[in-house]
Amino acid sequence: MGGSAKPRRPKAAPAALRVRGAVRKKEKKDLDGLFGCLMFLGIGGGIVLMALGTMLWGDDAWRWAARNWPGGAYAFAVCLGVAAPLLVALFLRALDGVGRKTWKTRPAHALGWTVLAVLSVASLLAFLSLAFDAMDSGKRKHRSVNPSWVFAHYPWLWAVGIASTLASAVVLVWTLVILTRRADAAKA
Repeated sequence: MGGSAKPRRPKAAPAALRVRGAVRKKEKKDLDGLFGCLMFLGIGGGIVLMALGTMLWGDDAWRWAARNWPGGAYAFAVCLGVAAPLLVALFLRALDGVGRKTWKTRPAHALGWTVLAVLSVASLLAFLSLAFDAMDSGKRKHRSVNPSWVFAHYPWLWAVGIASTLASAVVLVWTLVILTRRADAAKA
């Protein structure tokens, strides 16, 4: 025998379950706020470290490279330009290895990827402080100060660094595209 044409309403969840779900949502919002604050502090700290790195050891590193690096400061700038896209790729790969599920299932693995990501970002900050020091011509808004040592002795060093960065980024992307196509062809 068929029943009524009107379907029955499902039973309401007990009050304890409804409250528990609200508490979980509130905890998730608190963690999102904490993550946002940590990201803001990390970015601010990175900017401060870049400025301090430029002031404290930027010119000293370039003087050392001009005297001791094979090929001088220009070869050092090329090496930095090649290293920058590789560090960005390493950082992105490290971020790919760290996830919420990885922390739960394999915490040691996730910790290793996190350390690698932090080290690659620290290296990128050092690279950026050296790059900004090479571009410091001394002409700032509404005032003129002395240029950095590297800009005074090697005024086109920044252009060499940017050109090598762009060239190595193009080669890196091209290599990744070729490897991806080969992997797709091997699957098919």
